[in-house]
Amino acid sequence: MRNIMLPLYSVNKLFSDNQSDNKPAMAQRLMLTPILLLALVLPLPGYAGDGHDHEHASSQNQTLSEPGKEYEHEQDEHNDNENSVHLSAEQIQQAGIISRIIPAEKTDIPLRAPAEIRANGYRSFVVSPRVDSVVITRHVALGDHVQPGQPLLTLFSEGVASAQAELRSARSEWQRVKNLGKNAAGAARYNQAENTLAAARARLTAYGLNADAELTPASFGEYQLTAQTAGLVLSDDFQQGQRVTAGSALMQITDETTLWAEARLPAESELHLTRDTRVMLNVAGLNISAQISHESHTIDPLTRTRIVRLTVENPDHRLHPGLFASADFYTRSENPITLVPETALVRGSDGDWQIFIESTPGEFSALEVERGRTIRTIQTTERTTSNAGEILIEISSKDSAALSEYSVSQYPIVVAGAFFIASEQAKGGFDPHNH
Repeated sequence: MRNIMLPLYSVNKLFSDNQSDNKPAMAQRLMLTPILLLALVLPLPGYAGDGHDHEHASSQNQTLSEPGKEYEHEQDEHNDNENSVHLSAEQIQQAGIISRIIPAEKTDIPLRAPAEIRANGYRSFVVSPRVDSVVITRHVALGDHVQPGQPLLTLFSEGVASAQAELRSARSEWQRVKNLGKNAAGAARYNQAENTLAAARARLTAYGLNADAELTPASFGEYQLTAQTAGLVLSDDFQQGQRVTAGSALMQITDETTLWAEARLPAESELHLTRDTRVMLNVAGLNISAQISHESHTIDPLTRTRIVRLTVENPDHRLHPGLFASADFYTRSENPITLVPETALVRGSDGDWQIFIESTPGEFSALEVERGRTIRTIQTTERTTSNAGEILIEISSKDSAALSEYSVSQYPIVVAGAFFIASEQAKGGFDPHNH
């Protein structure tokens, strides 16, 4: 510390021989005297020494700075601890927390397309007369199940009556000529009778009738149409007494044990399909395995879609033509992906999706992820209820550094009880961004 020394003459100057000054000036000098004396003894802070005092100040500054560094270090450790949620074995058991390692692997990815159930055209028959006729009686109704050979309709036709009369006459003539023999009746008559009989039989056969049936004049013109296969009467478009022309579709009989489903894919879809492509059909509350039977190479001009025909087994007759469905075509992903159950995903405090990684037993760390596609697993059974099968979510990490630190392929992922861990995380005030 340094004192300021003023020259003595400057003080004495105040009391110089200016005795001629007036009294007010003298009073002002007397008032300044104490101030000058005080300045002689008080130190000035700006003139601190460069020695011990400076070192003491530096040590004080260093002492003040070190607690700040300790606070920052403790704060970093505190943030690291907040990154994890620690639970005891009893808490894990009571909360039902389950974690398992889920490796990234190539998976069958579904492509969904609308579909409609159709009658199997290869197992359907159209019932129609082969000659102009009149409907006399119907023997089955719409929706009835029929067996092969079962009568469906009774009709009357003039053309059938004429053909039956010709067949009856041809039979009688052939019987007479046959009894006489070829030599007695003559070769020409013999051959003519034989040919006439064959033509009459062929005509009735062309009408769909049995040429070997017994014919009586009372029944001429009446004939029955019978079922050619077992199935269901899917449609009928006639009334009794109605005159119908040859080829008119009166009924449709369909075997419903095997049906078709027509799925419509986008025209620009580059999906490569084969008969081995796995397809699951969701219809009428069922998930049913289907097989690709035909892939159209033309585009529907109205819907601008490509039709893929599927074959569906329907042994219990729960499916019917006209039902709407959705078809999932499963194709193998090009790169490995990670799929987790929906229960593994929870919202963080900032609203982003996150999962929990069990980095060590009982210690769970949050990892923010991007939620991707939703995928339903394929069942091993061919026919299941619609709610069967696990729904999985494709995930990818938002932070590559976090992904390298907590590899989802190396650490168990919490698949059950994630909500409990999230609640414990919220109690600690954890900020996923470490803000």
